[in-house]
Amino acid sequence: MKLLHVITGLNVGGAETMLARLLESRDLMPDIRPEVLSLMTPGVAGERIAATGTRVRSLEMRGRLPLPGAMTRLVTVMHEVRPDLIMGWMHHGQLAASLGALAAPGRVPVIWNVRHSLSGYRQEKRFSRMILRMGAWLSGAPSAIVYNSRAARVQYRTFGYRARRDLVIPNGFDAQGFAPREPARRTLHALFGLPEGAVSIGMIARNHPMKDVPNLLAAFAKVRERRPDTHLLIAGEGMDAPSGDMAAWLDRLSPGSWTLAGHRTDVPAWLAGLDMVALPSAWGEGFPNIIGEAMAAGVPCVATDVGDAAWVVGETGRAVPPRDADALAKALLDLADLGPERRATLGCAACARIEEHFSLSGVVQRYAALFREHGGQAPSRLPAAAWAEGAR
Repeated sequence: MKLLHVITGLNVGGAETMLARLLESRDLMPDIRPEVLSLMTPGVAGERIAATGTRVRSLEMRGRLPLPGAMTRLVTVMHEVRPDLIMGWMHHGQLAASLGALAAPGRVPVIWNVRHSLSGYRQEKRFSRMILRMGAWLSGAPSAIVYNSRAARVQYRTFGYRARRDLVIPNGFDAQGFAPREPARRTLHALFGLPEGAVSIGMIARNHPMKDVPNLLAAFAKVRERRPDTHLLIAGEGMDAPSGDMAAWLDRLSPGSWTLAGHRTDVPAWLAGLDMVALPSAWGEGFPNIIGEAMAAGVPCVATDVGDAAWVVGETGRAVPPRDADALAKALLDLADLGPERRATLGCAACARIEEHFSLSGVVQRYAALFREHGGQAPSRLPAAAWAEGAR
């Protein structure tokens, strides 16, 4: 079966990471021959995917508005690839996948893969909100809709997405892909120069308003009042260039109590060395990859209750309301006060939860079964009647 993944971009993000993991596990689905089409110019995730031997194509779009040249390239790609099945990742990728299916030879089924929750719909850009409304109108046409979180499935149904053939497939993680705690701790301290004996709190994410870094910094200021032995590491794309509220909060914190770093490709080598991981997102999360990664590495987490984060963490960490610095500070202090042995016990429980419910091999097998089910079926090819049915 020839499978074409269509995705908005291939830079840094959760959807890109999960697609890369799927393609790195392609030996578990040898009957499926994948290719990837990125609407925008591929970045670091494109390099990672290309390293698997998967062909990566691009429409070379500079913005998210499809121009005639990009549409012509989309038609060309469909005729060259001649896919048996198309999966569209993220909202723009979903619509491009559906348009591409109309141009592909034969009747090609389309699956949409939704990676985002709607908890912050009003914070989305106007064009993104328009794409979401268009998606709801057309959502009866895909052969299936995959959500990576239970919360997103409920929210999108309420928003108007059709429930016909929708399902939840969570993100998957390989606990063997992370360095053990003590080597990771040595690497962590060597790379970032963290103070010896400090209780380390890590946030690993791209610098985006939805991640709400100022909320974490406000909480960390409160934590430092009680626990001056704590140290905050914030790493990710754009995190080493703070501005606005983030920069203002950093100026209020004690010098030497925090460390910033940009995008890192070596996170598995030092993640397990952290004492805890925090994700203070205000909206938009579906299934945060970093929470699953930290848990797989044996690190307890504090997360805001956005998307499925609270459910994923379960009893192995703490979940707090978004935009509540007091609650976030209390949860961080709770874990800091546990001490290393009890935190390690929580971390072991977190790793066991990942292996039981979110193992990468199990998730890949679910995707493979989905591809085989729909790749051999005559789909809703999106003719006029199907689009009209989806709009009702």
